[in-house]
Amino acid sequence: MSKAQFAREVGLSRGRISQLIGQGLPVREDGKIDRETALGWMEKNLDPSRRKAVPIDGVEDPAPAPHSLDGAPSLKDLKSVHEAVKVKRAKLQYERELGKLVDREDVERVILTRARRERDTHLAWVMRTAPVIAGELGADPGDVFAVLDRHMREHLEDLSKTPLEELENAKRG
Repeated sequence: MSKAQFAREVGLSRGRISQLIGQGLPVREDGKIDRETALGWMEKNLDPSRRKAVPIDGVEDPAPAPHSLDGAPSLKDLKSVHEAVKVKRAKLQYERELGKLVDREDVERVILTRARRERDTHLAWVMRTAPVIAGELGADPGDVFAVLDRHMREHLEDLSKTPLEELENAKRG
C-alpha cells in the first residue's frame, strides 16, 4: 500500500510516516509499505501513547506538511497552524459567551475573597463569644478569649490545608 493509504489507516500524517521511514520503518523496494511488517515495526519501536493523533477539544491539529529543504516550516504549515489556532480561539470565545468558561484570575480572586471573609467572620465570632462564655463560666474573659482564639486559628489552619476533594467527599458522605 502507498504511504498515504498507510498513513490514513494508522491515523498519522504522510509526513510522520516519512519521518518513521527515516527512523527505520520498513518499505518494499518499490516504495510501498507492507501493512503487517510496518505495523509490527511500529508495535516494537513506537511509544503506544504516541502512535495515533488525538484531537484536542474536538479540534484536530493539522497534519504537518513537508518542510522546505532548509528545514523551515512551509507556508502551508504556517497557514494550517494559524487556522487551527483561530478555530480553538473561536471555540474558547464561544464557551466564554455561553458561560461555560470563566477567567482563572477572576475565579482565584473570588475564592480568595471568600476565604478571607470566612476567616474574618470566624475570628470575629471568637471576639463576640469569648466574653459571653466567660460570664457564663465565671472565668477570666482574657483567658477564655485566648483559648478560643488559639483553637479557632488552629481550626482555620487545618481547613486551609485540607484538599478541596476531601471537603467535597465529607460533604457527600
